[in-house]
Amino acid sequence: MDIKILDELVAGILAIMKPSVVRIVLYGSVARGTNTEESDVDVAVLVKGQLDKEMEDKLSDLVVDMNLKYDKVFSVIDIDYETFRKWEGVTPFYQNVTKEGIVLWKAA
Repeated sequence: MDIKILDELVAGILAIMKPSVVRIVLYGSVARGTNTEESDVDVAVLVKGQLDKEMEDKLSDLVVDMNLKYDKVFSVIDIDYETFRKWEGVTPFYQNVTKEGIVLWKAA
């Protein structure tokens, strides 16, 4: 995966919702280095609270634009940070994000 593409995705996410973002994490096959040409790009955006409808719509638009521009499927999900912290040691999905994830951006 080209780091410039990931940088573009991160910049787009931050342009939409930076004050709410705690961390942006790449996970899945791309993070593990086991991806193929057909693999999707899995990204978790850990946020403070819930996103409003406008932010959700803008995030969806960004993902569609990236999918079309790079002929790749970007799977971007937002997760409430407090819920993630509470369940990351219990829920297999959250455990995978923590274990195999690569932090692309983190709030200071």
